[in-house]
Amino acid sequence: MDGPDRAKKLPTAFHGYARQPVDSLLQEVEESYRTLIAERDELRANLAVADERLSMLTSEVDRHVAQERAVADALIEAERRKMEAEQDAEGIRRAAEVKADAILGDAQTRADRLVEETQQSLEERSFQAENLLDDARVKLGSLVRDLLEQLGTVAREEDSAAADSESGADMTAT
Repeated sequence: MDGPDRAKKLPTAFHGYARQPVDSLLQEVEESYRTLIAERDELRANLAVADERLSMLTSEVDRHVAQERAVADALIEAERRKMEAEQDAEGIRRAAEVKADAILGDAQTRADRLVEETQQSLEERSFQAENLLDDARVKLGSLVRDLLEQLGTVAREEDSAAADSESGADMTAT
């Protein structure tokens, strides 16, 4: 193929365009169209994979949130039991707070890191998908412009040929 920015010149035959070059051009256009469709389908598949990954990561974040809630609930229970046991209350409370703070800190750190990694991954995949879509749009726009230019050239040449035929017929009649 000549390239996306060059208009294809089609030779004319006795009653219009030569069939073989027109068929070749149409085959090139069809191949380009099929390539674009394949690229679009691949982008859709990549987006589906990203959506599935996001769903999995969201489930994992939900699981971590549930664990954090469970830890918080355990802390509340520890506080209630502290009040019931006066002699051991202070020792149990301190141990529970230290353990709960460490667990909560660790869980919060892991959850924050997971959320950040998930967000970064999502942004990267979204950026990649947008770039792929933009490239496909540019290629398709260029192809459409080329085809419109070719159609305009064909129409002008047909109009010119028709005008030449009419003026030749007028000259023969006079």
